[in-house]
Formats: sequence, C-alpha cells, structure tokens
Amino acid sequence: MRACHFALTMLLTGTVLTAQSGSAWPIKEAPAHLRPSIARADLMIAGLHASVLRELGDALDTGGADKAILSCHIESVLVSQRLAREGVAAGRTSDRLRSPTNRPQPWAAPLVAANAGRMARDVDGFAVDLGDKVGILRPIAQRSVCASCHGPAEGLSPAVRRELAERYPADKALNFKIGEIRGWYWLEIPKQPR
Repeated sequence: MRACHFALTMLLTGTVLTAQSGSAWPIKEAPAHLRPSIARADLMIAGLHASVLRELGDALDTGGADKAILSCHIESVLVSQRLAREGVAAGRTSDRLRSPTNRPQPWAAPLVAANAGRMARDVDGFAVDLGDKVGILRPIAQRSVCASCHGPAEGLSPAVRRELAERYPADKALNFKIGEIRGWYWLEIPKQPR
C-alpha cells in the first residue's frame, strides 16, 4: 500500500528518480539486504536528533530563542563532522531552507519535494540504493519547541526576526504547522561497515 502511495505521489508531482540516484523505497519496504545499513543509519540519526534537541533545550533555557538559533546549527554541524570521520555523510535538509548550504542531496531532492507539506506521522522515511552506499531520509516533525523559530512569521519575537534576518537573509524555513515535516535528516552510509 505504501509503495502504491509513494509511486502515486512521485507520479503526480512529476518526480522521477534517475538511474544515477538509484532505486528508492519507503523504509518499511526496503529490501532485506539494505536493512543492516538502515539500522546503523537509524542509530546515527537518533544520536544526531538527541544531540540537537539537548543543545537546543539548553540554549532555550539559558539564552532564549534568538540565542538558540546558533546552537541548533552548530551542534548539527559538529555531529555531521564526527560521522564523516566514520565514512558517513550526514546532514539536514528541507523543502524550505533556512540556509542554502542545506540543499537536498541529488538523490534526496525528488523525495523531499514529493513530500513537502505532509505530516511527519504519515511518512516513515526512505532508503535509496546508491551503489556501495545507502541514502537514508528520515523526517523531522515540527514540534512546539521549534515554533519560536520555525512557526508563523508573525508570531516570531522581534529578537528572533532580527537574528534570522542577519544570519539567514534568504530564510524560507517558516510557517510550519505542528506535526508537519519541517525537514529531514539524511545520511549516506556504506553498505559494508568499516
């Protein structure tokens, strides 16, 4: 059923995965030979997510939302750099970018576009066969804690608006509804662990 929904979504949006980007599956329908890589990637994503939330919570408690903007970015970059030393490329992306440096990887772009505006509870994520690696996408849901920086533009504090305008003049990562896919964690993980 999910494969049919995924195929219909891809068809209706005109999204086609090229041979270069490999075959893609909803996570639950990924072939058995990709499951070990998916399991390893999920542990890494869980660590990345927990680290970002911890730093974000600490920054919100001590400095407020305008100070948390920098913390959220820095922690994600640090974890991504650590994973790179293990041979894993990782990051965050979205259909509405805060920073243009977070554009989706070519293999992920059609999936990100096809799922824009969907509720995170309805999208488990995707696995893409990239040859000797597996591309993994897992959605990031908009939470109430995210609303002070990613919620309705008119609801942002003046300090947050100033900080966003200064750091991210082309910011599009606003107006997300609670539960909506605000972005994605992505990983490119080797099929064979080091």
